[in-house]
Amino acid sequence: MMRRLFGLLDSYSVLDRVQPWTSGQGLIIVFHHVVERGSPVFDGRLNIYAEDLDRILEYIRYREWEIIGLDELHSRFKDARSARPFVCFTFDDGYVDNLSIALPIFSRHKAPLCVYVTVGYVSRTTPGWWDALGQALLHRDYLEFSRDGQVERIGLLTWEEKVEAYGRLGQAIYQDVLARRAPLGSTWSRNGLDPMALSDRLFMTWDQLREFARDPLVQIGAHTVTHPSLACLSENEAGEEIEQSKRILEERLGVEICHFAYPFGGYNNCGSREFGLARESGFRTAVTTRSCNIFSAHKEHLMSLPRKVMSADDAGVESMRGRLYGEDLSLKFWRRIVVE
Repeated sequence: MMRRLFGLLDSYSVLDRVQPWTSGQGLIIVFHHVVERGSPVFDGRLNIYAEDLDRILEYIRYREWEIIGLDELHSRFKDARSARPFVCFTFDDGYVDNLSIALPIFSRHKAPLCVYVTVGYVSRTTPGWWDALGQALLHRDYLEFSRDGQVERIGLLTWEEKVEAYGRLGQAIYQDVLARRAPLGSTWSRNGLDPMALSDRLFMTWDQLREFARDPLVQIGAHTVTHPSLACLSENEAGEEIEQSKRILEERLGVEICHFAYPFGGYNNCGSREFGLARESGFRTAVTTRSCNIFSAHKEHLMSLPRKVMSADDAGVESMRGRLYGEDLSLKFWRRIVVE
């Protein structure tokens, strides 16, 4: 219903006039992987196809919204005189496809982007657990899943079986992270798998990250050292994850790191304590994954800014219009999330 209504408003050239009311000053979009169409995708929510990303940027230019970096977003909260709404593009974790696939697209559109880097992924001291799982499932006909002393043989002969296993085991990894257990326990060794080696090729190296950071369109943000759920850690541990990620990135890249993203970013993963720790670490902004546009009220909550997801599951023009113009917020004022 809302999509039809907004489509009607758009057809009568009314949508842009009501935009400040429906969707505020703009929004921050979050991506992870950028892949070519035809690549195996286990979780469409964490992937965007390169051609769709290109189309999204074209659409934003067509709507005459500004594409700005996070430093400019921070400045706009102090001086909100610009009448044009904005979009900030962000990527989480530090995938090599952000350099090899995403950056050429952003360069063609002369659009800035920020990548929040998990230090342990780049240093090869922390596996990308979900990426390692996906790589393992791609090349096996079965997997022996070990849990609580029990071993289950999971068949992986068809793509549907692999996707089902990814969803189930991926959820098990998340629960292990929350409980501060080794993700999937002995499942890796039982199957002769090395999660670090499996995820290695998917993340930038330090040399690649330095090359990436030198591009004038690129800004690097911090995303902790080991990608934990910060709310599950002690205050000292959470503070160290935040502070060390900033310090290591600054030392290795020789640039100031001013922006932070909370791993996972949901209500169970970060709250007022974590927002305070990010502020104490000297960040200018910090982002969650709580879905909302940016409104003027957020200038008082720079350590808990919301972001909206665009993914392979819903990357069409109508979906992009919905995120820009607040179709999901227009009749739900309680969704205009300010958290702190």
